[in-house]
Amino acid sequence: MSARIAARLVTQRRFLPLLIAQSLGAFNDNFFRYAVVTMVTFGGLSMFGLDRLTLVSVAASLFTVPIFLFSAIAGRLADRFDRTRIMRVAKFAEIWLMAIVALGFVLEQPHLLMAALFLMGAQSAFFTPAKNSALPTLLAPTELVPANALLSGLLNVCVLVGIGLGTWLITKTYGPATVGGGLVVMAIVGWLAIRQLPSAPASRPDLKLTANFVAETVRVLGYAWRAPAVLRPLLGVAWFWMLAASIVTLMPVFTASILGADETVVLVFSALFTVGAAVGAMLCGALSGEGDALPFSIAGALGIVVFTGDVALYTWANPVIPEGAALLSADVFLAERANWRILTDLCLAAISAGLFVVPLQAMAQRRAAPELRGRLLAAGGILNAATATGGQFVLAGIAATGLPIQTAFVTIAAISLLAGLFILWRLSLRGKTPADSPS
Repeated sequence: MSARIAARLVTQRRFLPLLIAQSLGAFNDNFFRYAVVTMVTFGGLSMFGLDRLTLVSVAASLFTVPIFLFSAIAGRLADRFDRTRIMRVAKFAEIWLMAIVALGFVLEQPHLLMAALFLMGAQSAFFTPAKNSALPTLLAPTELVPANALLSGLLNVCVLVGIGLGTWLITKTYGPATVGGGLVVMAIVGWLAIRQLPSAPASRPDLKLTANFVAETVRVLGYAWRAPAVLRPLLGVAWFWMLAASIVTLMPVFTASILGADETVVLVFSALFTVGAAVGAMLCGALSGEGDALPFSIAGALGIVVFTGDVALYTWANPVIPEGAALLSADVFLAERANWRILTDLCLAAISAGLFVVPLQAMAQRRAAPELRGRLLAAGGILNAATATGGQFVLAGIAATGLPIQTAFVTIAAISLLAGLFILWRLSLRGKTPADSPS
């Protein structure tokens, strides 16, 4: 049933332009960010004398901090104005931001690139609440799980392509200029796509606007706190984004310093993780039908526990490879059969992550009251940014304290176990509290 719904959605103007625009935005985010990560990890790009893990963590935080700061105001805008109009403005702004990025790459100016990361995070902060609150307006309730599966699946494919091209192109002779030009072109195509999306009318056109992002953030989080049925899935989605952000940030340094491998192996790992997440999302969308998809989240959480925990266990005794040492290329790394256990773990962990997040995204969208939908879903953006930024600080703390880098995988497994147990407990309450069922 869900597969037929998904096939119908990709032919319709009320969904396809949004699918294209979000996917190209995800491509650009990762094309840019992984080009910067590769320059820091393998190309010697530095700033303020920071070590590579700390600088990569700072760069990731510069993207997520503005999402935390501005999502509340963006949620108010999403309730006040037409959501499609907001997305069009955000995608037009992306074109100019990518022009700044292109200039930063050509001039090899890390300060300009870091400033652009912050501005891109701000652009995402305004686009995401409008997108999330538009979906229940444009789609029927039974279409939300397949739609989110399609969005998550194609997003992960575009993340993969962005990571791959960003990692590979930036190291070439004309890489910086090519990356910059590609970012501008993709931003233009995304803007042209979102212009085709039908109107998604505001739910509260009389809502007063405010520029006080601190007070609005407190207010929006208060709305979420008083709507626990929405807050619970939002917290689950936030954990997924913390996991994803941590893996993206961790993988280049883990690969170089623990596995002794170069950027081509990072690319292989990134391909496995993003394709796996896409497969997990699509499996959930295809198999869930019109019924409850929450058991997929439980299975996904337990899978994350097992497979990320095994990565830490299997590599714990590996000696740290010093900076400047010769690194293995992908063909040499893959020729060693002992390394296939890590490949399998990462792929299955990613499939588990895809299974985990899709039901929770659809649940939050379905439960949010229409008159507060933009602001409630903006609370999700705030939580996503807070947890993703917190993940970067955890990684930086691991680097500062000298703990093994595998500690990050242990932390991911431990929190995923708690998340899975909590969802299982909520599911066990079905039928006991009909007014607030866990589904």
